[in-house]
Amino acid sequence: MSPASQWLRRLFTDGHFFFALKVLLAMASLLLAGWWLEQVPAAVTLSLGAMAGALSETDQRPGRRLGLLLLGLLCFFVAITGVTALIDIPWLFGPVLVLVTFGLILAGAWGQAAGKLGFGILLVSIYAMQGHVDSPGFWYQPILLTAGAAWYGLCSWLVLLAWPYKPVHEQLAQCYFALSRYLLAKSRFFDSPDELHQGLRHQLAQLNIQLVNNLELSKQILNRRLHGGERDAELARLLELHLLVQGMHERAASSHYSYQQLNQALERAEVLAGYQILLAELGEACYRLGLAILTHRPYQSGRRIAWELSALKDQLDYSHLRRHYSPELMSPLRFLTRNMEHVHQALLRAEALTARDGREAPTARAELARPAPQSFGERLRALLNPNAILFRHGVRLSACFALGYGLVTALELERGYWILLTILFVCQPSFSATRQRLTERTLGTLAGIAAGAPLLWLFPSVESQLVILLVCAFVFFTQVRVHYSWAVCFITLFVLLAFNLQGIARDPVLLPRLLDTLAGCALAFVAVWFIWPDWQRRHLPRLLADAMEANAGYLCAISHQGDDMPPENLAYRIARKQAHLADNQLAQAWQNIRVEPVSKHWLNLCFEIAYRNHTLLSYLSALGAHRQGLPDAFVNGLNQRLCTAADALRRGVPLPAQPPLPAMVNSSEDEWQILTRQLHNNMALLVNDLYQLAGGVREDAQDTALE
Repeated sequence: MSPASQWLRRLFTDGHFFFALKVLLAMASLLLAGWWLEQVPAAVTLSLGAMAGALSETDQRPGRRLGLLLLGLLCFFVAITGVTALIDIPWLFGPVLVLVTFGLILAGAWGQAAGKLGFGILLVSIYAMQGHVDSPGFWYQPILLTAGAAWYGLCSWLVLLAWPYKPVHEQLAQCYFALSRYLLAKSRFFDSPDELHQGLRHQLAQLNIQLVNNLELSKQILNRRLHGGERDAELARLLELHLLVQGMHERAASSHYSYQQLNQALERAEVLAGYQILLAELGEACYRLGLAILTHRPYQSGRRIAWELSALKDQLDYSHLRRHYSPELMSPLRFLTRNMEHVHQALLRAEALTARDGREAPTARAELARPAPQSFGERLRALLNPNAILFRHGVRLSACFALGYGLVTALELERGYWILLTILFVCQPSFSATRQRLTERTLGTLAGIAAGAPLLWLFPSVESQLVILLVCAFVFFTQVRVHYSWAVCFITLFVLLAFNLQGIARDPVLLPRLLDTLAGCALAFVAVWFIWPDWQRRHLPRLLADAMEANAGYLCAISHQGDDMPPENLAYRIARKQAHLADNQLAQAWQNIRVEPVSKHWLNLCFEIAYRNHTLLSYLSALGAHRQGLPDAFVNGLNQRLCTAADALRRGVPLPAQPPLPAMVNSSEDEWQILTRQLHNNMALLVNDLYQLAGGVREDAQDTALE
């Protein structure tokens, strides 16, 4: 293929671009028909419905997508009709708006589809409020907004029928891209001075968050296809590619030896450059594999990695003979080399799975974990709890809507519902997310209004404004999940042009939109600061307890891996996933605490916990990558200490005083015994530190428990 053809193929297989392209085609057909029939205001209303339908869309298999589409259209129609019927009765409309908002936020506990549908209902309802003044009849908006959402939903469903596994390919490719970035970042440990290692660890933690999140999204997308449907050859291949990247992540995340000690022991040795080159080459190979999955092309691994592995083994033997390195150094290096060799073997397996002839079939019918079903009563009891995140978010958003609607009615702002629209997009469950959205929303709106004034003057014709409207919608959907400020800028332009095409005068639109945005941002900020603020430090004891329990479960799963068990059985993968998800939660809590109004003590405490837990997980991953026999004393001592601390944190009681875990003494020269001894002693130090930090977290958390 020519470079231009490759670029086009890559562009059309990009998830954000393809999503925006679907919206563009749906809106273009509506606006073109409206222009042809000289019904531009009605066409613009239809396009707003299409936008609401696109923003509330979730990934599902075709049959379930159609059912959710019909349910969503019914909910849209009922909500818009309710707005039309009650908006002229403020004393009734205000309380109904607050109660419905609270209920729709709580509906998010029933899964992603329910949460996105609730958001779409609120969005299309605000569109109906904003357009109520210009509506020529009672059924004008309920029919047109719902019809616009139906048209987009039908177009998207037909695309899904044509390419049912396209979302799986896209998300699976993102997993390999994230693994590639992780391996490339980790390779830098072998050629960087010690003073840069802390920054590298911070970068690696960020990349691990992205990688674990992508793996979880990939699992959810695959589960939706596997549950209730037939498993064909293509889906089986995608499932095995998902399992391959999970195993490769475990090996990539593993640590066999301290990088600082390794650099000191092997200073200026050629073997360090060999590890750096090999890790970088594996990272580039993972990127090429992700690109092959995304573009539906066969992956070719090449011969360089095999040659570099062979050269690295020779260099290890040569260095050992020439410089007389100790077995305590050479044993971890040999296991690290074997780890990279296993990653290479996984890439070769992926090459066979992506072969165009399709002759290579999966070897086993693996299963993915599914969450245990909960009854309606259990979910409701868990939700109606002041400590539940969704409950607090529902209260805050409802209070914001009450204040925003009160401001609109008190000042008699006919078109002031932009305040509610701003609140909907800005107000997030956590303070850090709201603060980020608030800044991006304000800057994006300012940029959109600044660009809107000259555009309205330079392009006064209906045809040119329709083209700009479509371009703004397209760019918005390409950027809404990547660069929110840019997305807000273009959606502001979109709405300004939409108002102009509906016949509203230009002059009063620009300044009120800016004032409405500032008012909505201010209300959202006040809400997350004063109404049950969800400070991350309040969750730190629970997050640490979850991480400790998950690490203990992961170590137990590793120790139970016998020769007669499949290497990637479901119980083991669940334990590994839980450990990585818990580690992710700690790392994300630390990132959020960095932008919250906390003392330096809390920031340092959360960093120490997140850093030590991630290091402990990397040593566990090294044990999991090789899965050889572990002594009972190794497992029991560490697990007992981890579970004791987790139990005390959950019950809010002081941690019992316990002596530090002893070091393992072993004079064996066996390579596995040497590695086991070193990993145990490193893990024992980390568990001792985490046990002490857990005691400090429990005491400090009591001061903020009532916030």
